[in-house]
Amino acid sequence: MEHPSERQLMGNSRPRTRITILVDNNAKPGKGLVAEHGFSALIERDLTRVLFDTGQGPALIHNSRILGISLAPVTLVVLSHGHYDHTGGMLHVAKLNRSFRVVVHPDALGPRFAKNSDEGAMRSIGVPYSKSDLEAVGVNFEFITDFKEVLPGFWFTGQIPQIHEERLDRRLYTMRNNHVAPDPVKDEASLVVHTNSGWILLLGCAHPGLRNILEYASQILGIGQFHAIIGGTHLGMLETQKTSEAIEAFDRFAVQCIATAHCTGANATAALKSHFGHRFSEVFAGAVFEF
Repeated sequence: MEHPSERQLMGNSRPRTRITILVDNNAKPGKGLVAEHGFSALIERDLTRVLFDTGQGPALIHNSRILGISLAPVTLVVLSHGHYDHTGGMLHVAKLNRSFRVVVHPDALGPRFAKNSDEGAMRSIGVPYSKSDLEAVGVNFEFITDFKEVLPGFWFTGQIPQIHEERLDRRLYTMRNNHVAPDPVKDEASLVVHTNSGWILLLGCAHPGLRNILEYASQILGIGQFHAIIGGTHLGMLETQKTSEAIEAFDRFAVQCIATAHCTGANATAALKSHFGHRFSEVFAGAVFEF
């Protein structure tokens, strides 16, 4: 893959990129917005509308209406991975717009489960609709496993190589050879967007590990910095060491805007805010970032 040079990209004058958080575990108070366990962000650039993840569904529709945002012009939906809190809004978007495509890893539509303890009951946490049900209402899937530019200036990372081995989340399971097995969430991908301010990385939950995502994307694109990181980091489910590793990685890639959300957790959020100061931004439904 030929690297897009920074000079080439920056030499092309482009409109500002606006990212609005539509779904998050927290919501901006005083506007009637609702919080929901999940994540969704709308990326707008000129006439381009890209929806990254769709939350569980109800908050996406409610919050977009409160914010005066129409989802009908969305032409591309990028799904980070196949959990209900990132994919549940697809059917709602399809009812508003039958002409969009969905970019996702092919394993994302498989069965997914979780349990809160070793003795706990197994519950389904996968995509809440079947592939055929979604296709019946006009969803056009584009299954991608590799790093690929899906729109000019928008790159889907595909499956992230495990450069650094990550500890599995012991709550998560999938089906393998007709047996329930621990789920490494290999389907999770991220979205890289090039903006006037620099490279922006959007994360769903970062199950593959922040260092793995950052190092893989930077290697493929031939870049050394990310201007902003926006989205879930899964640090709330991991040991404190992972937060320290994330801080080191963000510093190494000179990230100027750390806007972590969703599954980051209160302790990790506090540590990131303490370390990065003004470079850390609060994330909530209704938050807007412009680059």
